[in-house]
Parts: sequence; C-alpha cells; structure tokens
Amino acid sequence: MKGKMKRLIENLVNRLDSIETENQELKDRLNGIESSLPKEEFFEACAIGSEQLWKVVFNDILKQDVPFGADLRELI
Repeated sequence: MKGKMKRLIENLVNRLDSIETENQELKDRLNGIESSLPKEEFFEACAIGSEQLWKVVFNDILKQDVPFGADLRELI
C-alpha cells in the first residue's frame, strides 16, 4: 500500500513539474509574440477605424453630425 501511494505521489509531482515547465514555455512564447507586435501602428489603426465608424454611423445612417470626442490618435 505504501509503495502504491509513493508511486502515485511521484507521478503527481512529475506531472506538476511537466505542467509548470509547459506553462513557463507558453508564457515565454506569449511574451515573445507580444513584444514583436507593432503596438503603435495597431493603436493608430484602431483609432482611425473608430473615427471612421462613428462618421458612417452618424453621417450616413443617423443623418446627424458626429458628436465631439477626444482624438484617440493623440493618446498614442
């Protein structure tokens, strides 16, 4: 009985170590991907897209002027 419990504990410890190693590898990969993304270009494109969407919604669909808001491009 003691031998079975010892093997079970060893197996669980090994699985935990394996999962922790895989977790760290995935974190490292994610950090690499995040650091390689062109953040400023993405934020600028999002700001321009948001502005264009508001213009379409208000001017073309609602037939109203676009409400005044912060220029998101200034936040980049």
